[in-house]
Amino acid sequence: AGGARTRPPAAAAANFADIRAATSLVEQRRRLIDWHAENSPPPWMTNIREGSPVGIALALGQSLKPDGTPSKVLLDRAELARILLDEGTVSKVIVSGGDPEGVGQTEASRMASVLKSAGVPSGSIITESQATTTAENIWFSLRWLPRGTGQLYIVTSDFHMARATYTINETLNFYYRTLEDAYRDDPRWTSPTKRYPRLTVHQAVARSFCSNDSSLNHDGDPKADISLQSLALRAKNELRFLGSKEVSNSMFGPPLSDIQYIWLAQINVTEDPENGANFQKALGSAMTVAEALCACKAPPEGDGQQLQYPLHFPVAPHKGPVLDQWESVIRQCRTASPEQF
Repeated sequence: AGGARTRPPAAAAANFADIRAATSLVEQRRRLIDWHAENSPPPWMTNIREGSPVGIALALGQSLKPDGTPSKVLLDRAELARILLDEGTVSKVIVSGGDPEGVGQTEASRMASVLKSAGVPSGSIITESQATTTAENIWFSLRWLPRGTGQLYIVTSDFHMARATYTINETLNFYYRTLEDAYRDDPRWTSPTKRYPRLTVHQAVARSFCSNDSSLNHDGDPKADISLQSLALRAKNELRFLGSKEVSNSMFGPPLSDIQYIWLAQINVTEDPENGANFQKALGSAMTVAEALCACKAPPEGDGQQLQYPLHFPVAPHKGPVLDQWESVIRQCRTASPEQF
């Protein structure tokens, strides 16, 4: 109809035969691949080499602005990743982050562009564009670790580091336990300890711009872009996410939380013997950070009069029963800055 061409019967039959042949070839190739092994490398095939000095930086994404441009927070993380490369601390950088805000480009692609513009060779950048949460940042990046990697450097902002470290450690511990359980009785795993190789995790902290000009923030507008929130509010929210158990519950997802940090994976942190210590350390660190950054009433975008940076690293976590004290830090910060909280 309308002048459209019709395929002769012989040509159509030949085309279907070609499709069947191609499909058959794909199926044959699929049978040659152990998909379980490809997605969950057994201990004797993993690229992780425990204790190796080979380092990889994992630069965590940050929501892009509505126009698709990167915030200063994201630029600061990319710059720190570049420094780690230049210093030789790491051999490659994984830039990780999808497009959770639907702006039309991924956080990872923007970070990669920033790094390339700064002179970083494309071969030193690994782009992971699936992740929409911190847990997925590490979960989806594990497949891209270069062979022999032993050191993992978490590259993120000061206000985010405590939660990021906790989340990544719990995700890694779940990953190790899962594969140990899967391969413990496999005769090919000859290790006497039956311990999956571990990464050594380091913190690489990007220091945020701190200004006390509260007229620049949109903290009272719940619909405002996150880049317009004050640094103080962002640090306080990170503390709340941890202290309220939103983070640990969201590692599991429903029914504990409406949020699920990793698609199709439910991590019960109570099964991790290290969880208690990891959580206490993260919560204590988040309390110290929220207290120190409470004076930073402007968004960390580089506008306003810059204050002397109030934090020292490594952060000394609060001591004592931190589970009972985290809400008091938020109340004190609210009292100190009533116009923004």
